[in-house]
Amino acid sequence: MKQYTVVISDVEDYDSGFRGTKTFWWLSSYLGAYAQLGLYWFLIAYFGRSKVQLLRPSELLHRSSKLKTDWLFIGLPTTLNAQHLANIQFNRMALYDASDTNELNFEFSDREFLTSQTDVCLKNWRDDRWNETMKIGLLPIKRPPWNNRLRTALNLESIKQPFAKKQTKTYDVGFVARPTGSLTTNQRLRWLVEIKQQRPNWKLWGGLVGGAYMKNVAQQEVAPEVLDALWLNKKKIGFLSYFAGLRQSKVALAPSGYAPWTYRHFEAMYAGCMVVSNDLSHYDFLIPFPRDTMVEVGDREAVVPAIERALTLLENSPTIVDENRKTLDRWLDRGKYSRRCPDTLDRFFGQIS
Repeated sequence: MKQYTVVISDVEDYDSGFRGTKTFWWLSSYLGAYAQLGLYWFLIAYFGRSKVQLLRPSELLHRSSKLKTDWLFIGLPTTLNAQHLANIQFNRMALYDASDTNELNFEFSDREFLTSQTDVCLKNWRDDRWNETMKIGLLPIKRPPWNNRLRTALNLESIKQPFAKKQTKTYDVGFVARPTGSLTTNQRLRWLVEIKQQRPNWKLWGGLVGGAYMKNVAQQEVAPEVLDALWLNKKKIGFLSYFAGLRQSKVALAPSGYAPWTYRHFEAMYAGCMVVSNDLSHYDFLIPFPRDTMVEVGDREAVVPAIERALTLLENSPTIVDENRKTLDRWLDRGKYSRRCPDTLDRFFGQIS
């Protein structure tokens, strides 16, 4: 009997071609980049592979014997129905939605049936403005364990640390982004343009990256002289170069992306930066952010005053960035879920038990 069974969402056709083979799912369970596997990797980190199994909904329909499990986690959206559950015996069940949609994504799902089985659904974030009848728990972040570039950067840092001199922060602000969206809708693009126009004397590490198409789109929104000053002429920046740039920056920007949180929050804190973030006042996450030592910016607020506050905080309290990193260390082991951080597991099950 497996203690934990994770049934992945079938938002895509995971049963056709190579993606429907055992080889593909064996590789995915170790290396894959599917967001829906985040919960599976989290459980493995704490309980090991012998206690956790990953299934697709279709696999529940073709079993020769009844499957038994303690916890059953069902990914949304899903075609799963009563016929699927006829072949599985479970003690407790929870839904989970690993998509970046606002509120719960029940697209093409039988919501009435699913909510008759459980009143709990997990999401990467919880918004206190949602009007949901279900109890919303918090999912782990979605970083694949063997593709955790932050973990790699921190391991290299720990190796070099005994021989390295104390690093001087040579840049005021560090940030790299693709210019998706417009100045009115995209917080990332608007912040960079505002900095370049209003504080040209600040030392900025990073800028805009992307292909020719992205630059052509940005040219419709940004004055040529500003865009040229921000454009890095690169499609992307390797993670180790990106993290090294953050390590040299006093403040790192962490605006919203497709969801109200990004990995930038964690990366910036591990890099020893003050974090200027989008407004997180309505949100809750499995890994609590140290919001008292961050500076948050509302949707239509200017970012320059927030950066000035962050620079002042750092000047007055230089150890504040060390405290932020210690806060993360309670929940993550150098950017990774680990048995060394039992509070994270306690928080996860405490919300759904």
